[in-house]
Amino acid sequence: MVLDVNIKMADSVIQEGDQVVFRRAGTTRVFQIRKSRQVYFEKTKFSADELIGQSYGTTYEVEGGHLIKVEPASINVELVSAAGVDNRNLVDTEKNQKMSTEDIKKMKEDGVAGEKIITELIENSETFKSKTEYSQAKYVKKKKQKHILSFTVSRPTPRLIMEIYSKEPIKICNLRADTLAQILSYSNVRYGSNVGVVETCQGLILACVLQRMGGQGKIVNLIPNSNDNLSRDVMTYFNFSESALQNCISYPLNQLSSVKTLDDDVTCVSAGDSVVNSSPVSDAIPHDGDSVVNPSPVSDAIPHAGDLQSTHSVMISADSTQDAVLHIGQKRQLAQLDRAKKQEKKQQQLKAAGLILKHRKLDSLIIAARYNPTPILLKLLDFVPPSRPVVVYCHLLEPLVECYSQVKAKYTGAQIQLSETWYREYQVLPQRTHPMINMSGTGGYLLTFITTDPS
Repeated sequence: MVLDVNIKMADSVIQEGDQVVFRRAGTTRVFQIRKSRQVYFEKTKFSADELIGQSYGTTYEVEGGHLIKVEPASINVELVSAAGVDNRNLVDTEKNQKMSTEDIKKMKEDGVAGEKIITELIENSETFKSKTEYSQAKYVKKKKQKHILSFTVSRPTPRLIMEIYSKEPIKICNLRADTLAQILSYSNVRYGSNVGVVETCQGLILACVLQRMGGQGKIVNLIPNSNDNLSRDVMTYFNFSESALQNCISYPLNQLSSVKTLDDDVTCVSAGDSVVNSSPVSDAIPHDGDSVVNPSPVSDAIPHAGDLQSTHSVMISADSTQDAVLHIGQKRQLAQLDRAKKQEKKQQQLKAAGLILKHRKLDSLIIAARYNPTPILLKLLDFVPPSRPVVVYCHLLEPLVECYSQVKAKYTGAQIQLSETWYREYQVLPQRTHPMINMSGTGGYLLTFITTDPS
């Protein structure tokens, strides 16, 4: 019980090496916390050492290159009680503000707090008191974003990671949060399941599936060929353990034809298992009494009996040279053995993934890639048993129409559905509820069905 409490406490605080999300209005970025490392965020440089040991969800303000813990409600500038009725007679010109840019820069150089600068801007504005209450709140909010650097440190989640790619959605195939939720729901990803995944979304779907599996089960990540190194940047953002990452195995699509010829004598390898026999290691590492290098030429030049001091120095130099060469040889042999172990473990994992495909043990199949999904889907359906969910995502409609027609014609699916989610984000404020001005036009299209036996 004490161990469980310690684990929960360790997970709730920031530790060195963790990936964390800095959230600010309109900006979301991921940083790795390391000691003595400077973080550059929103044109400001500061040290992140003070975050180690702190809880997630805490809000900080940067002052003088240091982080100060603050309450979100305390970062507030009081509005004046007087407010105008409407803004129809206001003209937006530079003459409305008495403070110049040089005055603001000088205040920042003198170390004046951001709230003080905003207060001075309000007092020196000729039109602020004539603005409506909503315009005043909007003005203060805009000045806060400019003069007060405050952010919240959060744990990486799929939704926050997708906010990072909101400015370049093509990197994740224009995938949207609501569409991702439907992919995970339709595919029925659960604890301990075996999931086949084909994706080119920077590893986003792989990370979400791995998170839902809870460290058990296998993900067979099908890639075009063994030489393709697809980007998996998102996988590094979720702070997965090494044992959890071992459950995600890449298998080349061009090797599917040889799956049926695999032998069944293989055991699934976990992160802590050893594959290579340890006996060659002890044979390869020489003992203290063994001689590894050839006799040095120094031994031929033996000094006379009277030159004892010279003899002592020559013997010391010869021994030190021999030990140095011996140490280098040991390190090289250990490095070679380590590479051999990793290669052998990779081959064992590759074979284990192949056996999952051979015996049709996939519980679900997810395809979300830039290339045409039709040939990939038709090829992979041979390795998915009946009554298993299949989800195909594409940011274009035409490829999924082709998939729909092929599945219908070959009688390989039931409950076939081709859909697009209608999604709109609203700003909900007192007497100011309206759709957001900037929002995505489409979150892509989904083809979902349950596999059947064509016979």
